[in-house]
Amino acid sequence: MVRDRAASRPAPPDVDWSKVTRLAAPAILDGLLSMTIGVVGLLLVGRLGDAALAGMGAALQLVWFAISFGSALGTGTTVTIAHAIGRGDRDAARHATVQAFLLAIGASVVIMGLAPMSRELVAVLGGAPDVTEQGAAYVRVCLVGAVALVVPAVMSGALRGAGDTRTPMLAGIAANFANLIVTPGLVFGLWGMPQLGVEGAAFGATFGRAIGGVVMAVVLLGGRRSVNLPWRVGERHRWRPDTAALRSLAGLSLPTAVEQFQSTTATLIFGVLVLAEGTAISAAQRVVFNLMGIAYLPAIGCATAATILVGQAVGSGVPMPGGPAALRATTRSFVLALAWLATTGALFVAFAPTLVGQYSSVPAVIEPGVPGLRIIGAYLPIASVGIVYGSALRGAGDTRSPMVISALAMWLVTLPLAWMAGNMVGVGLPGLLSAFCAGGFVSGGALWLRWRAVALRLIPQVAPTVVASSA
Repeated sequence: MVRDRAASRPAPPDVDWSKVTRLAAPAILDGLLSMTIGVVGLLLVGRLGDAALAGMGAALQLVWFAISFGSALGTGTTVTIAHAIGRGDRDAARHATVQAFLLAIGASVVIMGLAPMSRELVAVLGGAPDVTEQGAAYVRVCLVGAVALVVPAVMSGALRGAGDTRTPMLAGIAANFANLIVTPGLVFGLWGMPQLGVEGAAFGATFGRAIGGVVMAVVLLGGRRSVNLPWRVGERHRWRPDTAALRSLAGLSLPTAVEQFQSTTATLIFGVLVLAEGTAISAAQRVVFNLMGIAYLPAIGCATAATILVGQAVGSGVPMPGGPAALRATTRSFVLALAWLATTGALFVAFAPTLVGQYSSVPAVIEPGVPGLRIIGAYLPIASVGIVYGSALRGAGDTRSPMVISALAMWLVTLPLAWMAGNMVGVGLPGLLSAFCAGGFVSGGALWLRWRAVALRLIPQVAPTVVASSA
C-alpha cells in the first residue's frame, strides 16, 4: 500500500462545554431531519387510503434495517477517523475515508440484491394482500437505491470523526428540501410528474437522500478537510482496497450493526406483545414511543459529541494525555443529556394528557397513553446513562460491549417481563412500559460499569472515585 506522510503532533481535543455543545447541536438537528423524510412520506401517503398507509408503515420497518446498517458503518468510520485525527495522522484519516467509502459501495450492492424479494420480505410482517403490494413497491425502490441509504451515512461518519457535524446537518437540510419538492408531485401526479402513489414516496425519499449525499461528496472531494476523497490522477493509488483497513472498519461496525438489528427485532416483538392487548393499547404505545423518540434526539446529539471527542482523545495517546480529555468529554456530554432528558421527563409527567391528546381524541387511546407517558417521563433521566456511556465506549473503540449488554438486557429482561405483564390482568400499557424501562435501567447500569473499567485503563493512576466523578 502506498501512502503519503501527513502527520502532526498528537494532542487531545478541546473538550470544554462550548465544544461539546457545538458538536451536539448540529447532530441533534441532523437526527430530526433524518426522521422528517419518512414522516413527510407518511403524511402524504396517508391521503391515499388505509392500505397505502399501512403498506408504507410496514415497509419503513424493513427499510430501517438498511438504514441501521448504514448507520453502523458510519459509526465504525467515525471511530476509526477520530482515532487517526487524535494521533495527528491525517493521511491515515484520508485513507480510512476512502476504504469506508469502498466498503459502503460493496454493502450497497449486497442490499440491492434483495430487491427482487421485496414482496416476500413485506409479507413476513403479515397484512392483507393489498397492504403487502403497497409495502413491496416502497421497499423495492429503497433497496434498488440502497447506495443513497448507506453511502451518505458513511460520509457523514467520516466528517463527524474529523469533528465536523455541521456539514452532515446541512446535507440533511438539502435532502429534506429535495424530498419536499419532489415527493408530492410523484405521489399525486402534480406538476407534470407521473402519479406513482406509495412508490412515488419511495422515489422522493431516495432522491432526497441522494442529494444529501452529493452535498457531502462535494465537500469531501474538495480536498480541503482533514478527511477527503482523492480524485486527481496522481492519487488514484489511494482507491486500492486495503484488506487490513477494511477488516478493521468491519470489525468496528459489525457489532453496532448487530446491536441495532437485534434492538429493532426486539422492538418489533415488544410491539407484538403490546398489540395482543388490543388496537387502542397499541395505538397508545405508538404515541408514547413517538414522543420518547423526539425526546431522545438531543441526548443522542450529546452522545455523538462523546463518540467524536472520546475517539480523538483515545487516538492522541493513552493512558496519557488522552485519558483525562476522554473522561471530561464523556462527563460533560452526560450532564447535557441528563439535563435535557430530566427537563423533558418532567414535562411529560406534568402535561401527559395534553401531549397524548395532540395525537388522538379517542378515550380508549388517551386513557392508557397518559399513565404510559408519565412512566416514560420518569424513565428518561435514567435513559441518558445508556445513551451517552454506550457512545463513549464506541468512541474508545469498544463496540462489542454495547452490543452484548443491549442484547442481554432486551432479551433477558425487557421481553420476558413484557410477556409476564401481558399475561397479568389489569397491568395494561403501564405494566408493559415498566418492563421496557427495567431493561433500559439494567442496560444503562451495565454500560456505566463497563465505562468505569475502560476509564481506569485510560487513567490507571487515579482513584476509581475520581474516574467516576471527573468533570
